[in-house]
Amino acid sequence: MNRFWLTAATCVVVVFTTQWQTRGAVPASTAFVVQSPDGSPSHRFEQLADGVYFAIGTGSMTVMSNSLVIINDDHVMLVDTSVTPAAARGLVAGIKTLTDKPIKYVFNSHYHYDHAHGNQIFGDDVEIIGHQFIRDMLLSDVLDQRTSRTSTEAIPGQIEGLKTSIRETTDAAERQRLESQLRIREAHWVALKEVRPTPPNVTFSDTMTLVKGGREVQLHFVGRGHTGGDTIVFLPEERIVFTGDFFEGRPGAGVVAYMGDGYVEEWPASLERLKALDFDIMVPGHGEPFREREQIDHFQAYLRDLFTQVTALHARGLSAEDAAGQVDLSAHRVHYGQRAERTDARTVLRMYELLQAKMPR
Repeated sequence: MNRFWLTAATCVVVVFTTQWQTRGAVPASTAFVVQSPDGSPSHRFEQLADGVYFAIGTGSMTVMSNSLVIINDDHVMLVDTSVTPAAARGLVAGIKTLTDKPIKYVFNSHYHYDHAHGNQIFGDDVEIIGHQFIRDMLLSDVLDQRTSRTSTEAIPGQIEGLKTSIRETTDAAERQRLESQLRIREAHWVALKEVRPTPPNVTFSDTMTLVKGGREVQLHFVGRGHTGGDTIVFLPEERIVFTGDFFEGRPGAGVVAYMGDGYVEEWPASLERLKALDFDIMVPGHGEPFREREQIDHFQAYLRDLFTQVTALHARGLSAEDAAGQVDLSAHRVHYGQRAERTDARTVLRMYELLQAKMPR
């Protein structure tokens, strides 16, 4: 696999001008950087197949999620647009080092802030495609909902914590590292103020196939899991599937996807339908691409165990907070390490909400 790194010279700082203005955008007089505070590349690119590139953040700015770049005969397709318009512009700048073809299609794997909040930089000439659920959620009060809110509310405290650590450290190298982290975090806090959630302008419900520019791309909704509208992007000829956060396998890393908006009871069956697709390479929403399909089996077992335990704790009348402390997933430690030692309270709260909704009134 070939890896491509942008040079600092290609990622210059620019201001937010009228070329980026779309519906709901901030005034053109407001300045935003394209990429990292120090001008270094925001993304690196790894070639997975002819014209197909995996994009991941370099760590020089906050991008939070992966993307997939598909270069066709006369245009580019992009899967996921990152966490802010600033991060999306850094991604687009990187794509321009690979090709001068225009981006014509954007696919959203799901609605979460770290994957879809760069949508707004694209004009009406670009088709943003996703499940109808994604559109519905991005038209809602998504910034005030639990998942986005708990992430953004933590940032001021993180910034203050970095400032405290900088003041207290006596090691010059450590101070330099912390100061770099602080610049990145502060830049992200500014970039968040530009976000205007922008929904797909083309939607589907079950499957959708595009044959454009000499390539076939399939979109699949295989069932509810990480969210209610996870979109799987499948390249049948290249045997590559982009799973977003619907399945986040990382060999040896013990990854458990966030479940605060999930459907744990339904997720294993949805994953079974993912396995029916004929792919070799999985590209997750976070981490590196991988081939180990057996990881899907491990995650299905984890989810089933989690659902069984939480359902029983709910029936006993425990609060969601108390139940989170009693869930025991140590049987899955071989695959998930320390992740099996604790359960995110937001996961149990979400499961309780769904269990409560099923109870007779």
